[in-house]
Amino acid sequence: MADGAQPSPEARPDKSREDTRRDRPVERLNGASFIHQVALAGVLVVLVTVASLLLEPFTGYLSIALLYLLLIVAAALKLGRAPVLILAAISALVWNFLFIPPHFTFYIDRLEDAMMFATFFVVAMAMGHLASRLRSSEMAERRRERRTAALYELAHQAAFATDLETGLGAAVSLIASVSGAQAALLLRRKDHTLSELAHPASSFTLSEREKTAALWAFDHPSQADGFIGARGDSSARCLPLQGRTAVMGVLCVRRAPGKSLDRGETELLEAFAVLIGLILEKDHVVEAVKRAEVLEASERLRRALLDSVSHELKTPLSAVQAGIDALGRQLGGDEEKRATLREVQSAVRRLRRVIDNLLTMTRIEAGVIQPKLDWCDVAELVQAAIDLAGDGVAEHEIAVEADHDLPMVRLDQALIEQCLYNLLLNAASWSRPGTTITVRAALDGDRLTLAILDEGPGVKETDLRRIFEKFYRASDAPPGGTGLGLAIVDNFVRSHGGSARAANRETGGAEFTLTIPVETMRAEALEELA
Repeated sequence: MADGAQPSPEARPDKSREDTRRDRPVERLNGASFIHQVALAGVLVVLVTVASLLLEPFTGYLSIALLYLLLIVAAALKLGRAPVLILAAISALVWNFLFIPPHFTFYIDRLEDAMMFATFFVVAMAMGHLASRLRSSEMAERRRERRTAALYELAHQAAFATDLETGLGAAVSLIASVSGAQAALLLRRKDHTLSELAHPASSFTLSEREKTAALWAFDHPSQADGFIGARGDSSARCLPLQGRTAVMGVLCVRRAPGKSLDRGETELLEAFAVLIGLILEKDHVVEAVKRAEVLEASERLRRALLDSVSHELKTPLSAVQAGIDALGRQLGGDEEKRATLREVQSAVRRLRRVIDNLLTMTRIEAGVIQPKLDWCDVAELVQAAIDLAGDGVAEHEIAVEADHDLPMVRLDQALIEQCLYNLLLNAASWSRPGTTITVRAALDGDRLTLAILDEGPGVKETDLRRIFEKFYRASDAPPGGTGLGLAIVDNFVRSHGGSARAANRETGGAEFTLTIPVETMRAEALEELA
C-alpha cells in the first residue's frame, strides 16, 4: 500500500480464515504426483497380496488382514492422504475377494466374517487417515521450522549487515539457496517512484514485461496477495516490499522453466518480502535521522556564528558612527564633503540594520523573544514606526489612513513597531523616489489590521509563496538586503498569534497586510484610567 495506505476489506480475504487454512496440515498433490502415488499403492497391494497367498495356508485368512493393516500404516508414512485412503479401500476389497470364504466373490456368508470385514474396513480407513494426518502435521511442522530458520538467517545476514548493499546481496543469495529461484530487487527512489533499474545485488535482469508486473505490484499492493504477474503475462512473480508505512520496492522471483513454487515456498518468500521491506524502511529512517542530526548541528553552528559575528561587528560599527559624527562637526559648510559623509552615514545605517536583523533572527530562533503585551495607541504605534524609518523613507510621501476612533489595543508595541519599520524600508527600497507609501490601520472586532502599500513594480507570482522565508531574496531585489526583514516580520506577527500576507495591488505596487488578534480597551475602562 503506497505511502502507508491500508488495504480495504474487499481487497484482502478474511485473515483469520486464511491463517486457519494455512495452518491446517492438508497436503496438496498435483495431478502427476497423485497418479504416481496411486500407482505405487497398487504395486504395494500386489506385493502384499502375493505374500499373503503364500502365507495363507499356514496362518489362515484372518491373520492376512494384519498384513494389509501393516501395509496401510507403512504407506501412510510416505504417501498422501488420498492415495492412502484408496489403498485402504482396495486392501479391504482384495482381502474380501481373495481370502474371505467363499473365494473370488464379494459375497460373505458368515456373520462373523461380515463383522470382521466391516471392522477391517473401518480400522483400515481410520488408520490410514490418522497416519496420513500425522505425517502431514509433521511435514507442516518441518515447513514452519524451515521458514523460521530461513527468516532468522535473513534477519541475521541482511538486517545486521554492515551496510544495506551487503544486506540485500545476502537476502538475494538466501532466496536462491532456499527456493532455488533467481531474485531481483527494484527499490523505491527518493521521489517515491519505483526505480526501473534492478538493484546490483539482483541475480537476473528483468524484461520489459516483468518491469510492468513489478510496477503494477508497487502501485497496487493491496491487491497483491501472494505472487502476481503482469496480469498473468510475466514469467517472474512479483511481491511488494511492504514496510510499516510505505511500499519500499518490489521483489521479483523467477523459477527455472517448468518448475513452480509450492505453498510453503510461496509463504516463505512472502515473509522474505515483508522482512526486506522492513529492513529498507529501517535504513530509510536511520538515514533520515542522520540527516536531521547533521542539519540540526549545522543550524546550531550557523546561529552561533551569526550571533558571534554580529556582536563583534557592533563595537567597531559604533566607533565608526562616532567618528562620522565628529567628522560632520568638523566639516563646517562644505556641501560636497557633507554629501559624501551622508553617503557614508547611509551605508553605516544599512550595515547596522543588517546586523540588527541578524541578531534579531538569532534571538527568534533561540526562543528568547517573547511578546510582552501592554496597552498602546495604534496611531502612536504607526507614527513611531514612521519616525524610526526616518531617512530610509525620506524621499517618499507617507500617507496614513486610520480610523479616528481606534481604541487602545493590547500587544507588544516594540515588536509590531519593528514590523512596520521593516515593511516601510522594504516598500521604500522597491519604490521610486517621490512615490507614496500608504500605511493603513483598522480594527475589525478583535483583529487589528495593519497594511503597508507601495507604488513599486509589485511582487512576482513565483515569489509570493516564499517571500516571508528566511534569507529569501527575489531575483530582481535591490542590492544591500539579506532577506531577513520580512522573515522577522512574519515571526513577530506569528508570536502574537497573527499572520502576515503579501499581495499585488490592482493599481500597481505591493500590499503587505498584518492581521493580529488583540484585546481592546473599552471606553468605560479608558475613562476610569483617565
